[in-house]
Amino acid sequence: MSIRALSPEGPFGQFADRLLGIELPDLPDDRRDDAVAFVCRRANEVPTPLRVGVTVLSAGAGFAGSLFGTDRTTAWLRSTRLPLVSELSRMIRSLAFAYVWETWPRTSQTGRPGAEAGS
Repeated sequence: MSIRALSPEGPFGQFADRLLGIELPDLPDDRRDDAVAFVCRRANEVPTPLRVGVTVLSAGAGFAGSLFGTDRTTAWLRSTRLPLVSELSRMIRSLAFAYVWETWPRTSQTGRPGAEAGS
């Protein structure tokens, strides 16, 4: 069962998309969309207590984004060291980076596609 807040269109997916746009600026849009969809699927598969925490943090990020702007909120969430809150960015990074480099191993550190095998 997919939770709206944890969907690619919800606050979690929007934050993941914005975060990956900053962390991997050269990643093509279609690959970023795939990575965000993967991260959202995985977030929906975690145990219920963790999923509730991610949902609450995501809803808070969405609300803060509507008050302070998404760029400002993303920058703060990306750099904060607050316990639990900082885990949202860390979770997205770890899942997305693993997905990107498993799926497209020749991707550069900035997300630029490399020469695919056989090319």
